[in-house]
Amino acid sequence: MLKLIDSHCHLDAPELNGTGAKLLSGGREKGIAAFVIPGVRSSGWTELMTLAEQETDVFAAPGLHPAYAEQWTEHAGQQLRQLTIHPKVVAIGEIGLDGVAGPGLDRQEEVLRAQLQVALEAGLPVLLHGRKATGRLLAVLRELQVGEKVGGIWHGFSGSLQVAEELLQLGLMIGVGPILLRQSARKLPEAVRQLPAEMLVLETDLPDMADRPETLVAVAAKVAELRGLTLEETARITTENAARLFGKIV
Repeated sequence: MLKLIDSHCHLDAPELNGTGAKLLSGGREKGIAAFVIPGVRSSGWTELMTLAEQETDVFAAPGLHPAYAEQWTEHAGQQLRQLTIHPKVVAIGEIGLDGVAGPGLDRQEEVLRAQLQVALEAGLPVLLHGRKATGRLLAVLRELQVGEKVGGIWHGFSGSLQVAEELLQLGLMIGVGPILLRQSARKLPEAVRQLPAEMLVLETDLPDMADRPETLVAVAAKVAELRGLTLEETARITTENAARLFGKIV
């Protein structure tokens, strides 16, 4: 029996209309043993925590997505700090910089730094979102030594081996998701093939990149193919990596 961890899935996404929990059974049947749900909007943290409390294999990573950085307030910061002591909270996410959506990058960086400080104080890893702002995000992570101190995952990685190696040097992992399954994918397969195995974790980014949790198995199978491993070996390695980062969630 496979034992996989989906390190990034939005089972609480508004477009699922409250049906996210119903998708869990299909994933469980295929061997997904734990699901980590990142935050997006501060207004969604309550629903996120409720879902994590109701399902034993669901864990939360509350945070404010950079596209919604304008929602950050002193109250939101206090609320996030309070959530870090909840037993089902295993990370702070989805946080980062987005050069396409949201307020200006200066404001986004201000909110990112505030959330990174919460993560550092709580000793929690981070789930990172980076789009069209890679260099700036890397600079912040390097300055604050986030990877060395608490670790984290660059979610939805699609970059080059060179960028991935820089993340490795910073003590971070990469989230490998359905982008790997695209015929057009060029950079990511090479990175997956070349990187140290302990740097890889799996994700679906449901519902944006997948419509059901079982897609994680297809991602794992592609990783196995690229690295010359069995599906079972890939499941073991990536699950051990995620468990090492998040704590014993399986």
